[in-house]
Amino acid sequence: MSLSLYKVIVTLLVFNVCLAQVEKKQVNEKMEGVIWHDPMEQPFQLIGFEWMEKDHVFRRLPLLPERKIPQAVDDLADQTAGGQLRFQTNSNRIFLQVELSNYSNMYHMPPTGQSGFDLYIEEKGIPRYIQTSKFAHDATEYITSFAVGDNHELQTFRINFPLYNGIEFLAIGIEDGTVVRKAEPLKHKGKVVVYGTSITQGGCVSRPGMVYSNILSRKLGVEFVNLGFSGNGKGEPEIAHIINEISDLRLVVLDYEANANMTIRETIGPFVDILRMQKPNLPILIVSKIRVAYAVDGSEAFERLLDNRDYLEGMVLDRKKSGDDNIYFVDGSIILGEDYSECTVDRIHPTDLGSYRIAKALSGVIQNILEK
Repeated sequence: MSLSLYKVIVTLLVFNVCLAQVEKKQVNEKMEGVIWHDPMEQPFQLIGFEWMEKDHVFRRLPLLPERKIPQAVDDLADQTAGGQLRFQTNSNRIFLQVELSNYSNMYHMPPTGQSGFDLYIEEKGIPRYIQTSKFAHDATEYITSFAVGDNHELQTFRINFPLYNGIEFLAIGIEDGTVVRKAEPLKHKGKVVVYGTSITQGGCVSRPGMVYSNILSRKLGVEFVNLGFSGNGKGEPEIAHIINEISDLRLVVLDYEANANMTIRETIGPFVDILRMQKPNLPILIVSKIRVAYAVDGSEAFERLLDNRDYLEGMVLDRKKSGDDNIYFVDGSIILGEDYSECTVDRIHPTDLGSYRIAKALSGVIQNILEK
């Protein structure tokens, strides 16, 4: 198939998605007392979907990358980890109509994390958790509602998208007679990109707001783009080139060692070099692998963890000595603390506790970089 024909087919598919969005929205409007809105339109602010304006789909990478990417990465890009929606409304209830790409099927992650949405209210710029969507664990379509007040006060809301599922259709409902407005700007302009593995994508937290990129976004007041690809954060150069396409980059966090234990030393330098080709002064933060439950003292896993940590730290120091003042390192082996074995659900993937500790360890470093 020629590239031009492929582009035509993809364009038609995107058109059909948009048409389905419109058709289903007309059906939704029959729900008494609720006005339905397309979250892809103003005044809603979508976060984490860099190519939304071009491709009109909830996707974390472009539909047609200029360079060929692994099929597994391409598939995982349809999962909406790190996606957020911000807006203001004075509605006392907020409704979601959702059509998922797949049903929830993970043994070690709740459906609420894999396929759910959760809602935060921003009070004086500080987000506070309100509620998580309710749905049958095997559902691929559902309607859910959030109770957010009782006095029709104009408030700012943030909705986090599912971490391990795709969104075929989404509509936002508010009570008839109320308004929707654009949210106030975040504290920091620009975007922080986090590239990594299933841990970065959110495996295996209980709800979307607990993935560490979303915790950091709330805490620091900046947009995060989550490029965690479960089992497939391997440092391919094509991904580095795609990251260079993202607008208003403030920082790139590289946290992919968990999928590249044996290859991190061969991939990390070229990955950084590609980022530097177009953005020589872009801050880059390299995080070594967190300590998993089976990396006990004296084990081969623990020794490799320390060896890779030392290599990455040494590489950063060498680059600093060579004049790169915008590269940083965080020792991931100590992030989870002495009780690291209590921080995972399956010896590897963080629970909410583990994800929170990752965010806590990174927040100060990222805050200093953003303010530098």
